Amino acid sequence: MLDKEASREVRSKIRAILMAEWDPIGVNDVPEAADEYDSYIGGLYELLVQRASEEKICAYQRHIEIDRMEMVNSSREPLLPDSNRNRAAASLNNLDRYFR
Repeated sequence: MLDKEASREVRSKIRAILMAEWDPIGVNDVPEAADEYDSYIGGLYELLVQRASEEKICAYQRHIEIDRMEMVNSSREPLLPDSNRNRAAASLNNLDRYFR
């Protein structure tokens, strides 16, 4: 279990990764939108605590895009390329050093 300070640091890093690498609605260059994905940080944090695979993290992000944001095409496929999700999942998985 992480102490409060370490937990805050990890959550801050998750936020930065979501904005820089995932960003399904394209707001990473809007300072006022820095908190846009904060409601998803808790779920990702829990996946990291559980040492989830990159595939599981990608699936969670895809679920958010489809079911919560409805960022889909007419076939209900996510608009965001898989590469964004994969890149973000890899960066998130690199935070595992906090949970060893």
